[in-house]
Amino acid sequence: MATTDKYDRQLRLWGASGQRALGSTLVVLVGSSACGTETLKNLVLPGVGSILVVDDDDAAVVVGNGSSSANGGGKCESSAVNASPELPDSLLKFASHSSNFFLPPRSNQDDVDNKLSNAAQACALLSELNPDVHGYHYTVPSLEDLDFTSFLKTLMDNPPSSSSDASSAATPKKILVIAADQPSSITLPISHACHGHSIPLILVRSYGLLGYVRIQTASPYHAIIEAKPSHKIPDLRLSAWPLFDGLKNVASSVNNLDEMEDTKDHSHVPFVVILLQALDKWRVSISAPVDPDLAVRPRYPETFAEKEAFRKVVREMAKNINNEINFEEAIREAHLVWVDGRISEDVKMVLERIDEEAFFSVAIQSEMEVEGGSIGPTIPSHILQFQLLALALKRFLKENDNYPPLEGTIPDMTSDTSRYVALQEAYQQQAGKDRSTICEMVKSLLKECKQKSNGCDLRVTMPSDDEILTFCKNARHLRILETRPLFAEYKLQDPTSPVVSALDKTPSSSDIANFDTIQSDARDDLLMATMDPYETDPVHTPLLWWIALRACDAFYDRHQHYPGKHDQELALESDANEVHKFMVQIASSMGLNECDFIKEHLLDQAKGKDLAREVVRYDEAEIHNIAAVVGGVASQEAVKLITGQYVPIDDTYVYNGIASTAGVYRF
Repeated sequence: MATTDKYDRQLRLWGASGQRALGSTLVVLVGSSACGTETLKNLVLPGVGSILVVDDDDAAVVVGNGSSSANGGGKCESSAVNASPELPDSLLKFASHSSNFFLPPRSNQDDVDNKLSNAAQACALLSELNPDVHGYHYTVPSLEDLDFTSFLKTLMDNPPSSSSDASSAATPKKILVIAADQPSSITLPISHACHGHSIPLILVRSYGLLGYVRIQTASPYHAIIEAKPSHKIPDLRLSAWPLFDGLKNVASSVNNLDEMEDTKDHSHVPFVVILLQALDKWRVSISAPVDPDLAVRPRYPETFAEKEAFRKVVREMAKNINNEINFEEAIREAHLVWVDGRISEDVKMVLERIDEEAFFSVAIQSEMEVEGGSIGPTIPSHILQFQLLALALKRFLKENDNYPPLEGTIPDMTSDTSRYVALQEAYQQQAGKDRSTICEMVKSLLKECKQKSNGCDLRVTMPSDDEILTFCKNARHLRILETRPLFAEYKLQDPTSPVVSALDKTPSSSDIANFDTIQSDARDDLLMATMDPYETDPVHTPLLWWIALRACDAFYDRHQHYPGKHDQELALESDANEVHKFMVQIASSMGLNECDFIKEHLLDQAKGKDLAREVVRYDEAEIHNIAAVVGGVASQEAVKLITGQYVPIDDTYVYNGIASTAGVYRF
């Protein structure tokens, strides 16, 4: 069990709830490349629940508990997943040229029967980093023959466990899949399987001096409650009308500042009270006093001139502005008087995605589910709970003029203790009332859902008090992230690929929710990205190198090897010509062929060929420091997906190690 002391620093980032989410997650790594093991290393160290390394190996090897880990079939059997093996001395010896610190080269002196598979070696070394993490490995003759749909279904129904961890077998685990440096013949089936099972997927790639991280969110989307924006406006509700009772009482308890003779007392009035009194004086100065009828909203500063006049009123209220920090704070925070505290357009867009009737239909178990039948992919329980809370928020907003629940916290400010405590209690009490209202609305929604269920069980339960508290405190910053599945993107970019034509079971783009919208937005974003090239040398713009990498995938699909395999000069030039041809086709399929930047640096024969020759020169080389950078980024995004905190990158992060520059794109 993770201890507070051990994980103290990271707990300050994502808190106890984030650590619990991390500790209940099984991370599946497909491929034990340097990029994959670096990513997994950065998840083992902060205490992910368990890891499963999956890789292929031509030789049948005996590992772990003695069962053969190289199965001939494509389905995953529970006996084929083994716990982390003991560490032999041979695993601690590394060649000077090794690019993977978690996959040492095999010794020719070892007996074949005693050799560990790549998956077993990587698992053993990674598990050594943190005893809290349970390591497992699974070796197959060929990853291309593995049925990833049934494999992931087995992991969902029966997550791996060891005899020392028998209790964890009964505990449902979240799953995150990471595919490392795999060709499209493997990544596309993984993408399809993850999409069907609503499992998030991260693809990591290190190719010579280039690399990328691609996120595929679980369907229908990734919900973010704790977005934790870098800049937050304090939720003080000074522009709301009428003021809530607690704030009104604290403000009225302070005498008129103009009549306050004690300079010490005057310099310790909270800026919140100063702004409210200044607002009344400003209204009098423009002959717009507060109407006795509270239904009539009074005037607030709107134009630049009015805002400057309001700040002047605050400044004139000070006895000595240079010695009264509270008045300096009031001038600095004057914008809180006119900033709109209602829900933002971004949050409105999130709430519009959630329909009440649609929620009721998916939150009720169907008769087929009760009888054990299959009804296709279902919405994950944590998304249903997010939708339940979001629907309660929608009802709350209707009753409160689009103001969300109060956060209940106030910033540090210059004040005497009694007034600060009174102000803090006022905000906390109002936040508690709002939270109680949300709680009652959630109960009402569950009651309505139960009435519509006709006796069937519900797939959603009452959130805990902590979950409701977290939701209410972050209601102003709710976000959802939705990406296209990789297989759908690949079909559009390279429709003639033999790998695409072999995937006849994958749904078409019309079967994927919001596909056209995401596609249109992505193309607009890409066109905008071409207008912001790398300043020092536009040829190093990451977008160009990503297209070159995609062309290498297209080459692999048709030849079963990457360009640059044969080092004869004519062969290398022939590979470069073919890679450039694929680059042109991919740019055209992405709608970039009419873009001036692409025409100049990619469609141009000379410049485009230079890009192609560079990636051909790599011959799929794996450089550890590039893998470390990409793995670090991938693990950071993995933590965001697991904890539901912070906002992950939207689609693809591309790293250009030639110029040490990077970019984020929606492809």
